[in-house]
Amino acid sequence: MLAELLVRSFAVIDELRIPLGAGFSVVTGETGAGKSLLVDALGLAVGERAEAGLVRAGAEFAEIVASFEIEPNGAADTWLKEHDLATQGQECIVRRLIGQDRSRAFINATPVPLQRLRELGDLLIDLHGQHEHQTLLRRETQRDLLDAYAGAAPERLALAQAVAKLHACEARLQTIRQDAANRSARESLLRYQIEELQSLQPEAGEWEGLNTSQKRLAHAQELGSGIVMLVDRLVDGDQPLVSALDDAVNQLRLLMRHEPRLAEVEALLMSATVEITEAGLSLTRIGGGMETEPADLPAIEARLGRWHELARKHRVPADQLPDLWATLKTEHDALQHEEETIAALEQELAQDHKAALAQARDLTAKRHAAEPALSAAVTEEMQRLGLGAGRFSVALTPETLTANGCEAVEFLVSPAIDSPFRPLAKVASGGELSRISLALQVVLADVCIGPTLVFDEVDVGIGGAVAEIVGQRLQELARSRQVLCITHLPQVAAQGDTHLLVHKALSDGRTMSSVEVLAASERVEEIARMLGGVAINAHTRALARDMLHG
Repeated sequence: MLAELLVRSFAVIDELRIPLGAGFSVVTGETGAGKSLLVDALGLAVGERAEAGLVRAGAEFAEIVASFEIEPNGAADTWLKEHDLATQGQECIVRRLIGQDRSRAFINATPVPLQRLRELGDLLIDLHGQHEHQTLLRRETQRDLLDAYAGAAPERLALAQAVAKLHACEARLQTIRQDAANRSARESLLRYQIEELQSLQPEAGEWEGLNTSQKRLAHAQELGSGIVMLVDRLVDGDQPLVSALDDAVNQLRLLMRHEPRLAEVEALLMSATVEITEAGLSLTRIGGGMETEPADLPAIEARLGRWHELARKHRVPADQLPDLWATLKTEHDALQHEEETIAALEQELAQDHKAALAQARDLTAKRHAAEPALSAAVTEEMQRLGLGAGRFSVALTPETLTANGCEAVEFLVSPAIDSPFRPLAKVASGGELSRISLALQVVLADVCIGPTLVFDEVDVGIGGAVAEIVGQRLQELARSRQVLCITHLPQVAAQGDTHLLVHKALSDGRTMSSVEVLAASERVEEIARMLGGVAINAHTRALARDMLHG
């Protein structure tokens, strides 16, 4: 439930704080006072896109804050928990800051993308704007309304995904077929590049090995002489280090007769002797290996040069030449088997088309199952709203498969029992269209997700007893959910549980809108104004009291 709406620096609104409660709330005021701005602000708070010029003159940004009381474990509560945006209580605060060129959105003080705010908004509020009845003339709107009533969102999503997969397969197949003209040239280039790399036959890890061998062979003389000198110093020279250590051990053993603790030192020296002997043997092996290694330095440097040359030519690091070679061969092989690829894609396309048709049939079944109930429910509401013996029906006409299904959806109306059904756009007048729209909204309110319904002057074009019926119907809706309605009709306004009045006045040379919650006596005056216009007399006040007290 929407508990409070705060609007700052928005159009002609300086600052408004509007408390709201459960039940049926009505908003009235003179034409141009700014009533519809409240709905616009509420729409922005739940994710609608902002247009230029919404920020009040002289302000840097407009601010809209909507506070909601959410149902525990309801759809909105579950969504908030899934996105780690829930608070400890059952309150949810959404906030929108709108500047001249950008806007920011927040859910419970956490910045979020606009799409995320819109997702939550769909679970909190259903907005029915004052011009929404005009969209009823569009086929896509009629289709969406039928699907909403049928609860066909899962089938529509599954079909959209299946058709997207089908189109992706079609695009791949078309691309392969269109590339036939370039295939020969590409195959020739690949063959040349593969043969060029084949002459080198680069292997994984070879580049690093070549560089290591080149460095070793380039410094072979320095390495050889250095190893010989080290071996002499350690084990083979005139005065090798290992001999000096042996002498030290012998002297230490003489001293150990007088000091047993020197045994520790003896162990260390013996270990050092063993290590130095092993080092000498290792150096000897390495030096011997260098002598037997083929010293073909020019050949290695020539191969390194070829690696460098091909790496520059193909614009890849040298160590990636083996991977490039493998990739080129894979692509070349794929071109060789392109006919097989085309055949496989054609088979995949047939399977995807079959799967999409199956999903479309599921959606069609949902629509056909819901159509009689929707037609009957809207017909009943139309007749309650003063459209006489008018009838409503939904036509489902088979069409080629698209992401929207295999049939066109069209709303039909019959003005009388003996009149044929005809398309809504060709039958309904403006006032009738408004009432049909309201009938649809009333019927769909039973299946909508949001716990709050907002109606912005959807009662335009009606009056008298029909207007009173509209008010009663909205009040009935408010028994199960919160309803907010902007209206010019006293018959509707009198049905409200809470009455909000929008004023417009000059303040410091600027036109400003304000809102107040009317007390019982003030409601009488406002209903009387709506009944009698400028001249309010005792008769209109008495009539207003009668309307308010039923």
